[in-house]
Amino acid sequence: MKLRYIADFSLIIPCTIAFSGCLTIASVLAPNQLVLANTIRQVAASQVSGENAQLQTVKVWPGHGVSISFYNTREVIKKIWLDDPSRFVFDVDGCLEGLGKCSGNSTGAGLIHIRRIETVKIPGLPQASYGAHMTVITESGSTRKSYHFRIVAGSGTPEYSQIEIIGNTRSKPEEVKPKVSYTALSDSRHIAKGMQVALKNQWVTTDSKLWKRLNQLVELRSQGEELV
Repeated sequence: MKLRYIADFSLIIPCTIAFSGCLTIASVLAPNQLVLANTIRQVAASQVSGENAQLQTVKVWPGHGVSISFYNTREVIKKIWLDDPSRFVFDVDGCLEGLGKCSGNSTGAGLIHIRRIETVKIPGLPQASYGAHMTVITESGSTRKSYHFRIVAGSGTPEYSQIEIIGNTRSKPEEVKPKVSYTALSDSRHIAKGMQVALKNQWVTTDSKLWKRLNQLVELRSQGEELV
């Protein structure tokens, strides 16, 4: 039986001429293998930098790099330290301080791309068993900040493609309602009691305009409105 082959993204699939069509990539791969990570994980800047920051873990999978973006906060990346480069390498979309090819006025980047590599033995450098520590120095105006990440090897299906550092969302201040005075509350109760007396003596009916106005008066006075 003669065979012919179709090459698609370096994947070669045999198929017989007897069939009317060849097997497609989608019919060969399992459903979970077709799902590629294209999600963005957002992290508030205060969670990675500052006195309340916690060490953020970044997973990197084989053949699936992960980016750390500072585009949202508009901070400029000036310098990066990766304490264990034996398993991970990084690149940026600009030029960092300390590199010979960069001039002092043109340094800066907005995004870091991290890739996983086969372990390289570097003499004198112990391998970080709990993940490689990455320090990122950013600048915004005259303010410099340091961000800290723990880079670890991911397993299984990639969970995300990019970590986006976002500005801290400020919660809306709660409206402080003024306290209603005791006099206002007392007035509203006395008026309501007088309304019940008037209704009992048939001096007023519930369907009259006066009754509606009196109800409105009680409500407004109970909220602190002046009688005037």
